[in-house]
Amino acid sequence: MESDLETLRSRRIPLIIQGITGVSNIPFWMSSLGSDGKWPDSQVDYSTGCDAQRANWPAATHWYHISTMAAAFHGGVPNGDQWVNNTELKSSISSAMDYWFQNDFTEYDCLYNGGKKNCPCGTPGLWNTNWFSNVILIPNLVAETCLLLSSPLSVLTPTQQSNCTHITTRAYGTFTSGQGFVSGANILDIAKIGVDEGLRTGNATLVQNAFAKIHAEVQVHDEVSSDGIRRDGSFGQHIGLLYNGNYGKDYTNDDLGIELEAAGTQLAATNASREALETLIDGDRWMIYRNILTGVLHWDFSTLPRFISFPVADGQATASINLNLTEILELGETWNSSVLRDAYYSLSENTTDANAGKLYGNRMFYNNDYMVHRGPGYVTTLKMFSDRTKTTECTNSQNPFGFHLSDGTLYTYLRGDEYEDIAAAWDWNLIPGTTVDYGGTELDCDDAGYTGVEDFVGGASTGTVGVAAMRYTNPDTGDLTWQKAWFFLEDDVQHVMVNSIQSASDAPVYSVLDQRKHVGQVWVNGLPIPEDGGNFTQARSIWHGNVGYTFDEGSKGVHLSVQSGNKTGDWSAIGTSKQPPETVDLFAAWVEHAPEDASLSYTVYPGASLGPFQYKSLVSGLQTIQNDGDVSAVYDTTHQTALFVFWSPSGGSAEFTPFLGTPMTVAADGNSIVVYDLRTGNITASDPSQSLSNLHVSVSAGRAGVPPSGWRWGEGREVTFELPLGGRAGSSTTRTI
Repeated sequence: MESDLETLRSRRIPLIIQGITGVSNIPFWMSSLGSDGKWPDSQVDYSTGCDAQRANWPAATHWYHISTMAAAFHGGVPNGDQWVNNTELKSSISSAMDYWFQNDFTEYDCLYNGGKKNCPCGTPGLWNTNWFSNVILIPNLVAETCLLLSSPLSVLTPTQQSNCTHITTRAYGTFTSGQGFVSGANILDIAKIGVDEGLRTGNATLVQNAFAKIHAEVQVHDEVSSDGIRRDGSFGQHIGLLYNGNYGKDYTNDDLGIELEAAGTQLAATNASREALETLIDGDRWMIYRNILTGVLHWDFSTLPRFISFPVADGQATASINLNLTEILELGETWNSSVLRDAYYSLSENTTDANAGKLYGNRMFYNNDYMVHRGPGYVTTLKMFSDRTKTTECTNSQNPFGFHLSDGTLYTYLRGDEYEDIAAAWDWNLIPGTTVDYGGTELDCDDAGYTGVEDFVGGASTGTVGVAAMRYTNPDTGDLTWQKAWFFLEDDVQHVMVNSIQSASDAPVYSVLDQRKHVGQVWVNGLPIPEDGGNFTQARSIWHGNVGYTFDEGSKGVHLSVQSGNKTGDWSAIGTSKQPPETVDLFAAWVEHAPEDASLSYTVYPGASLGPFQYKSLVSGLQTIQNDGDVSAVYDTTHQTALFVFWSPSGGSAEFTPFLGTPMTVAADGNSIVVYDLRTGNITASDPSQSLSNLHVSVSAGRAGVPPSGWRWGEGREVTFELPLGGRAGSSTTRTI
């Protein structure tokens, strides 16, 4: 085991150093450090306890300075050779470390009960009311710094070594605390602190214990609403939130480093842990888009819940994917993993549109009520919620107005800058793609996060096309209910149906088409409209920014409102960012349901300039089969595919007629989504409620017209689906009829 520890130590140090930045600031930090080991308050905000900012604790800057200085002292940092073994630098590091150690909190309850119990406001010491700062943020920096200063030989005093151990083992001890935060990404963060402490002290037992916890966590988790890697490739955190883009990112980076360190040793990943990480990274690829104006890869906003409250300038989860692609490739080569290698090469490839990696097709993430459809020139994402998932969260005052962020939110990325840095200024009641009783729910931090009321939420995917369905009840007021289906079809055509709207409030009910940056002329009914928008009582189409919409309400059209122009908002009103107020030119368009219970259906053409949109809308060949409380269904005549949502628990049936063909009836005996491809005879089905164990689907032909190939008049066929259960509940199954 000793040789394995040395291998781990030799690999761990370079991984710490490669993340170090800011070496050029060392002279200034040394000169401004006080004789007491404290930097001036003008440089570091040392506010502590109940007075401290809960998220991104500013006092941690003290340790960020020390860790950078320690890395430079150790050596290996670019442009930092002059600091290797520098006596004056060592003195500054020692003084700064001692300041913190001497002011560390001594009351154990401050670890995760700050401001309560035995750690009330005013308790002495450096601590934060947010457990994360005390358990992960500071201990991680301490563990890395102390390890850097102990290799190859320790330059720490015995007292400093003791303090390093005290802070790191205090954090590691939370594994036995029974605290709810010990889950998902937090497990890897805390275990990594234990690994660093064990490597520093040569404690093989601690290192082995930490790796055992890591490999027990890096598994596919099949429990409903569970944190961690889910079987569909999504990542859950905080019991029911989709979080690939923040906690999942941290989790991935942690595990990449850990497994690169352990490769070839007796602590290397198990097969189950390997497969789990591959599952996560394969899912990540579908959630990433590229801003072609900056060349930066980003996470879809629906994978970032509360982190939507940060502008790019803050360097938080909205700034970039912040995944170490080089480590993904390195581990892919080490494991001989085509999944990891493919992820590296696809995400490293430059693109001329938002579709990073040039992924095409449809994928349903059934564990977290999320669907992605990607085509040439665009990425569309859809986020819903159910009684298995949550709307969003407001934590540490971040994202207080985000209640509607999973109400069928539909983002369409083309250049990749459509929604960047607009959250401070946009209208939180007009979230893209949602149906909302405008202003009917008070938006505040206490009421942002809810588990859903309805179970019938999910989708079916063939890999090429997909259908998503959501039955909605407002989980706060209960005043608004509706049913909504999204059909993602071939040739970059999407169709949306809304029905069964019931509103108990006086608030107007809108279906929002989009709210994004305004780029150029807006066209309604084939004509340019005034720059600031307007209201249109007979709208039949709208086009803006290479996305077009046509409405299926006949010649009467719909009640359409369009707004465009500058909006200003303060980032501090939606979170903890210190960036100045944001002014952005925004476009928003929505349809009013008048009367409030009026159904709606419309077709979306993403990635289409004005001319191609107008042409495609004329030749799309899309037929509405039914749109009511029982069935939402369309038939794509061009690709001979019929797609159905059967809303009733007992199922239902619907009839469609192929061109000059025999009427065909599709029926199911349970609430379900069914996709019938007449070209192949394939039927793909799923149960969004995740409650059925089997489903019977029948198809029958009428006695008129020309039957589809291989069919006879009056013929009936049936197929039985054994639906997936457990961690695969809600996923799609395909049979040939």
